[in-house]
Amino acid sequence: MKTALTIFLLILSFQLANAQSYKEWDVHDVIRFYKKVDLEFNSLDSEGEDIDEVYVPTKVEDGTYKVEVYKVSSKLYRITGTDVYMFFRYSPYLYSYDEGVLEVSYSSGTFYEQP
Repeated sequence: MKTALTIFLLILSFQLANAQSYKEWDVHDVIRFYKKVDLEFNSLDSEGEDIDEVYVPTKVEDGTYKVEVYKVSSKLYRITGTDVYMFFRYSPYLYSYDEGVLEVSYSSGTFYEQP
């Protein structure tokens, strides 16, 4: 029994030691964070077109977070389970419900896409 437990712990340790660091994953620059504000019915933009919402800058506390994203547009993604949106420098070609690690610093960040 002790031998089986020892072998299991050695295999687990080996797997953890060889696990890929998230710093080695694909990197995407987040230039700003937003929150969505729903507008009253029949709101218009400057062109006279109906709009339902606007996105206003918001502050996200500095730190490292494991997140799941949901695509809103080519550069705008919502962090699932929150009202926070990330605006990327370039289109990251992520899919809805992709996961990764988000490092936030000084109102911008880096999203590491989990392979």
